[in-house]
Amino acid sequence: MSECLKYQKPDKKCMEYAIISHNIDFITFLMNEYNIDIDLDSCGINKNLESFLVYFDQTKDINKCFVHSPIFNIRSLFEYFFSHGGNVNEKNQNGKTALHDAAYRNSKETAELLISHGANVNEKNQNGETAHHDAAYKNSKETAEVLISHGANVNEKNQNGKTALHDAAYRNSKETAELLISHGANVNEKNQNGKTALHDAAYKNIGCPKVCLAQT
Repeated sequence: MSECLKYQKPDKKCMEYAIISHNIDFITFLMNEYNIDIDLDSCGINKNLESFLVYFDQTKDINKCFVHSPIFNIRSLFEYFFSHGGNVNEKNQNGKTALHDAAYRNSKETAELLISHGANVNEKNQNGETAHHDAAYKNSKETAEVLISHGANVNEKNQNGKTALHDAAYRNSKETAELLISHGANVNEKNQNGKTALHDAAYKNIGCPKVCLAQT
């Protein structure tokens, strides 16, 4: 490694590979010697909690660590950051909150905990999507139920005019689509291109069209 560094300056890709391989010494080296940030999303995807904690130890960035903490689905980790001043509605670089992440991963318990501490169920990311859109996209039915029970707007639209039902239909998230419709999702709601969820369902699959057609 030291020989390679004589000829090539490390970059973010090097950090990514170090995280994937759980090479904590190289991760620390890249951060300290080359000022390359540890990618917290990559830490979560690769289940590298040690690197995540190294980032926190080096930066003390409570809010950034807080918003990424649900990816590990460790309640005590989330509670630690919250108890030390973490903002429950803090956003990452894409405008997503911890609740968006919990919905995407169907972490029902984490979602309930976040909401109990004041997480806004209708908070939008930079694309205008709420946690409901993430839940619908990943068919996170259980978490979608939690969001609905705490007042989430099932007909909220993103920047393209799409509701969570559009996402559920596009991804063939049949169970979540049924849940949304049973709680008032408008099957005739149109996006900015004039398309309903049925159009998305018909384009992508055969499961959700039946759900949508049953309500028209």
